[in-house]
Amino acid sequence: MSAGYAATIAAYLLLVAAAVVLELLGRRPGATVPTFSDVVTAVAATVPGRIALLGLWWWAGWHFLARSSLPPGWPYP
Repeated sequence: MSAGYAATIAAYLLLVAAAVVLELLGRRPGATVPTFSDVVTAVAATVPGRIALLGLWWWAGWHFLARSSLPPGWPYP
């Protein structure tokens, strides 16, 4: 595993951990931090926000699902 790949994985894990911490903070009684669903609801309330969510969903699907399902060495035999 290269150092760049390890740094990328570490960055994604850090983002997930930060999201979990923010979600837990938002679920406390009387919290002022919005939960993930509150943020997505606010973003999806506008057309540009919906387009941004669609683009984000497409990007995540392409990078984490579509490319990982290709055979080794594709497109080169």
